Amino acid sequence: MINISLTKTILIAGFISTTLFAYEAFTRNAVANLDSHKKLIGSGLSEHWKSGNVILLIRHEERCDRSNNPCLGPDEGITALGGERAKETGIHLKAHFDFEDADIFTSPMTRTVQTSDFMLGKASLLSDREAICGNDIVDKLLEHKNSGRNLIVMTHNTCMKDLIKSSGHRYSWSPEYGSLLFAKATSKNEIQIVGKLNADEVRKYPSPF
Repeated sequence: MINISLTKTILIAGFISTTLFAYEAFTRNAVANLDSHKKLIGSGLSEHWKSGNVILLIRHEERCDRSNNPCLGPDEGITALGGERAKETGIHLKAHFDFEDADIFTSPMTRTVQTSDFMLGKASLLSDREAICGNDIVDKLLEHKNSGRNLIVMTHNTCMKDLIKSSGHRYSWSPEYGSLLFAKATSKNEIQIVGKLNADEVRKYPSPF
């Protein structure tokens, strides 16, 4: 009886250890979720922004051609609901960050341009959708990053995943419409991802952090 109980205890302990190891392996290198005030403060994002070191990628809002909601205009654009959400997200972002310290670019696709207009205001058009995308996205971002100025790019979920992958993170996260991916440029001319926020998480913060 003692041997059976001991065997069970060993098996249970082994199972717990294996589970904890698997969980640690799964979460290792995952992009941090900045979904609480405490996490936002701990990320140092505010200080990075004041230093002009932040690179922010934002996914466009709800696509008209993949929704039953009323469209703002052409099918390749965003929905009216997406426009309202983009406007609201922009209000909250501007309460947290000084956009005068940022260079803003947008993919030339209708959905990104419309989202950028509502959320960010005036932005420079990139030459094409893939201008800041692909396996060399880090180099492309650094080419557009001016020293002492933050960089904001209105883009697509595939491009956000390119940065996640290129930075050595797992991209288990699929960026939602209007979601944000924060990174910072380092003194070694590298890019480190700080964390991510879904649009609804941005809109829940009533005051600057």
